[in-house]
Amino acid sequence: MAGVLIRMKLAIIQHSMTGGKAAWMIIGGLFGIAFAVATIWLSVLDSLSPAVVADLLAAVYVMWMLGWIVGPVWGGSTVLRVDHFALLSVPHRKLAVGLLCAGFVAITTVVTFLAFVSLIVYGARLGFVPALIAAPAVVLQLVFVVLLSRVAMVVFGVVAKSRVGAAFTGVLIAALMVLAQSGWMVAVAIQVSGVLDDGFGSGFSTTVRAIPSGWGLVAVESAARGDWALALGALAGLALLIVLLLLGWSRSLGTPRRARITIRGSRNAAVSSGGLFAGRSGTVLRKELRTWWRDPLRTQTVFVPLVWALGTTLLPLTFGEKLLLPWTAPALAVMAGAAMCNIYGLDGTALWMTLLTGSERADLRGRQLAYLLIFGPITLLIAVVFTAWSGFAYAWPWVLALTPAMLGGQAGLGALISVAALSPGPDAHKRPENPLEHGNTTGQANLMFWGGLLTGIPPAAFLILGAAYDNAFLLWTAVPVGVATGVFLAWWLGRVAIRSLRVRGPEMLFLMRTGRNSTPVKIEMPKRDAWVALTGWTLGSIALFPQGIVPMIFLLIGLDVKSWFLPLYLAGPLQWPSAIAMVLLGSYLYYIAIKLSVRKKPASPPDDDTTAPPPGQSQELESV
Repeated sequence: MAGVLIRMKLAIIQHSMTGGKAAWMIIGGLFGIAFAVATIWLSVLDSLSPAVVADLLAAVYVMWMLGWIVGPVWGGSTVLRVDHFALLSVPHRKLAVGLLCAGFVAITTVVTFLAFVSLIVYGARLGFVPALIAAPAVVLQLVFVVLLSRVAMVVFGVVAKSRVGAAFTGVLIAALMVLAQSGWMVAVAIQVSGVLDDGFGSGFSTTVRAIPSGWGLVAVESAARGDWALALGALAGLALLIVLLLLGWSRSLGTPRRARITIRGSRNAAVSSGGLFAGRSGTVLRKELRTWWRDPLRTQTVFVPLVWALGTTLLPLTFGEKLLLPWTAPALAVMAGAAMCNIYGLDGTALWMTLLTGSERADLRGRQLAYLLIFGPITLLIAVVFTAWSGFAYAWPWVLALTPAMLGGQAGLGALISVAALSPGPDAHKRPENPLEHGNTTGQANLMFWGGLLTGIPPAAFLILGAAYDNAFLLWTAVPVGVATGVFLAWWLGRVAIRSLRVRGPEMLFLMRTGRNSTPVKIEMPKRDAWVALTGWTLGSIALFPQGIVPMIFLLIGLDVKSWFLPLYLAGPLQWPSAIAMVLLGSYLYYIAIKLSVRKKPASPPDDDTTAPPPGQSQELESV
């Protein structure tokens, strides 16, 4: 059974290694190898005491374990899904063992094994016997994290069906994003605190070793001290935990999980007939607000941008820096657009009711109003509280001008992208167990994030001029300009989206029903162009924003913060030229990436009998 599943997985991986997916897989593998090598390098550090090295290794093993818990959920479903084998007459435990063996056939498993080799390296520093004990500990740790990821998938699938569970899932996803982009701040905090010289506290050392990911390290350290009871007990405990996880996972393979839909609270709900809730748009607004409150998937999309913004700006507090606190509200306003970029895809095929009644305008405007009522109050509250908390008086006009511009701009841009670049998702009662497998919106979310930054250009122009000339009138003029920009973009882009919805509505419904476009023509980007475009998007984003625009803003307002902004480390006369050069370089890389990504549509084939669709398909298209 295990051999068949392994060969099946290898065949699937071989045929799916094409285009952008192969590029992302290779890039992810290279980053993983870099992290694994860094873990091994940590185990051989001579500049730190062995106790500090052991504490750091235990903490890193916890991070690898958390990566295996959240990583499969973040990256989508596994190659071999359990429901594919639900109807086979195979014992559950045999199927679980086979799927577990197939789970080891992955780049992530090889990278994790390479990282866990650091335990053998550290054991060798303590002696020959601890190195021997480390060998089975590495194998047990690897089996533990792989099996734990499978169990976590099942748990996440069950928990995410409730609103509390969806909120918890959103918090975990946002925390992973914050650590991935700003984890270096934790390293800075550790270095500033002096624990690398003085050592960690006993509470920290005990905690990171009490977690199962640290039991292998406990066995190695106990063997070095001659405490064989604790060493063998740690290995036996890890093996017992693996058996219990395997038994629990095998039982879940045979437990049918049926979707349960509960509708309550609508019978006695008061119906408003005035204000925002009047008319057809008001009806859609009431429906959307209830959906945002009751749908677990919507709950998850609310918590991801909220926790991401809070985590990103609060993390510098670990080393006593309040610089990012005022920018929490603009960060939330930009990131919240990801919740709007696929608003029609979240509802599945329910679009047919909007198309049938001809209420495209009322439907889209109601969705925009609901989005603003959900994110608007909390964003404005955070803007006031966090700016006051920071104590930076200069930030008030910046925050009050950029926040409404970006909030309104995302309401309009999200509505347009949700229509123009729909990602089909399943209906609510057909959603899979994976809380993130509801349509691939990575491209739309990236477009929303970077496009959302552009919506702040009008008020930013007044802010930059006011800061450059130290003119308070220009600074505070940016506030009404930002409000007007947000209102205009929400109205104008929403109007464009309404027109597009009326034209593309049947095509969108066909895409959501079948998962494919109505046109059978598919153009594959050459691998070389895909690599160049991916490099352009990645390096262009780094050069344009954090190495170009952000240093220019810091130079204008006179902030003496270097952080990881390269132009600020140069001599005074070279700072502005280097920042401008980074902006030009990032813009050029963006131009190359956009040029390669936007492909020309080939000429239509001649209209003859050979290109006509089959009668059944023609009738299906006409019915749509």
